[in-house]
Amino acid sequence: MISRSAWVGCMVLVVTTLASTFAWADPCGMVPPVYVGPGVPITRIGEQQTYVFYKDGVETFVIRPGFKGKVDEFGMLIPFPEPPAIRKVPDHIFSHIAAAVDPPEIMVDLRRQYDDFDRNGNGQQPTSGVTILRWKQDTVRVIRQEAIGMYEVAVLEAGSPAALKRWMDDHEYKFPFGMEDACGDYIKDKWCFVAVKTKVGQKQGVDPKPGQRNVKSKLPSGSTFDGSVQAMGFRFKSKELVVPMRLSSFNAGELRNVIYLLTDGPKKVRAIPEEYVVRQISGEQLYKNVTELLPLRVIGGTVSDIPAYRLKTLPKERDPEPKIGAAKDLFAGDLLAVSSKRLSLPHEEKEKELLRIGERFGLRGAEIDKLNTGSLANERAKTVKQALEDLKGMTLTVIDGDFPREVLASRNLTFGQYRMPTRRNTAEFYDAKQKKPAGKKQGVLKLGRLDPSGESPSREGRSQASHIAERARGLIVLSLALAIVGLLLVSRRKSREVS
Repeated sequence: MISRSAWVGCMVLVVTTLASTFAWADPCGMVPPVYVGPGVPITRIGEQQTYVFYKDGVETFVIRPGFKGKVDEFGMLIPFPEPPAIRKVPDHIFSHIAAAVDPPEIMVDLRRQYDDFDRNGNGQQPTSGVTILRWKQDTVRVIRQEAIGMYEVAVLEAGSPAALKRWMDDHEYKFPFGMEDACGDYIKDKWCFVAVKTKVGQKQGVDPKPGQRNVKSKLPSGSTFDGSVQAMGFRFKSKELVVPMRLSSFNAGELRNVIYLLTDGPKKVRAIPEEYVVRQISGEQLYKNVTELLPLRVIGGTVSDIPAYRLKTLPKERDPEPKIGAAKDLFAGDLLAVSSKRLSLPHEEKEKELLRIGERFGLRGAEIDKLNTGSLANERAKTVKQALEDLKGMTLTVIDGDFPREVLASRNLTFGQYRMPTRRNTAEFYDAKQKKPAGKKQGVLKLGRLDPSGESPSREGRSQASHIAERARGLIVLSLALAIVGLLLVSRRKSREVS
């Protein structure tokens, strides 16, 4: 295992060396070329999870799609109203976002034996505010190319669907049958496209683990990939909140979508039933969820019944960073981009540079991602400190359902104001971590820090100690009131005697 300090030192040396020998503006070749040949087309598997942020004309969305198909076949074509800033985000980002909605509970079941507890950018700035130029109908212009982790990315302007299809054919992408009309509409509106492809089969002799945990470095001919790929984030300027999912309708397979929508107010998708809105979390509550200790659920007793040695482990177990930290960083980064008027933040550009270096040396995967994250910890902490307070003015809406294919194919997703009924807005009806109803739970839920007596605030009734304390306070207040009334009566009686 490479130590964090050794990794950072190595990266500094490599950056210094490579900067003098390579032109970073031209990232072609940083990711191995992908051959997209004949055979069974790629199909989507599982739900597609999408994070969407919108505030003051800045929009972000993050995707991590799941596909099944030939090992070396993978690509995406995504339309945007303006060229986006692109970055890799942690592969576990969606589990962290779900945990920000419903923080995982640390369970202590006192009915069991105590030894059997459940443990539970300074870089190049993207073009913003640009006017898309008119271009010839039979051409495609490549605005920008870059390599990000396992991806090779090209930002394109197309003069016609035919030109776009020809470019994709020339560069070994599949252009799904029937997609011309949807692409034509985007071209008429002067949108651009982001073409993404990757090497799903791994480099020889490397165990990179970029999300596809079961793929080996050497795969026999005809092998298939079945899983999710690295998560990617796109941040861009937009006059209105819009999610361009039309082209996803041309993928075979399921169309279940889970959208986490962070906006200035509660929303719903137009043309999609209101029942698809399954949770809405206020910014105040979301801020508490990502910054405070994880809740503690005690079954079969109270906190005061937990053994001392177990109490010592609870602060570490209740630390929200390992479970929710990536979501907190994501929210803060988007809010800072709005306040600083920068689509790409300095630490995001540095992370992309580290990823490019890793790809040059065949280094990819969870361990490398962890080292990169560690080397940028200070920059991320500054981002959170600068921007997270603005989270209190936002609302996170969760939308989950099998989106009608005809709706996806005919229009971009747009959004309107909608506040869901309070009675449905609980984990009992929909738990974001499980993506289904959680039902009623046993025990007492404790929030916040534990005081020396071992008690803390509770959502399901206060502890016996707090009841006693409250009654004692009430008796003191009542005694004082009676004493004051008595003094007043005595004073009146004396004044009458004098008169």
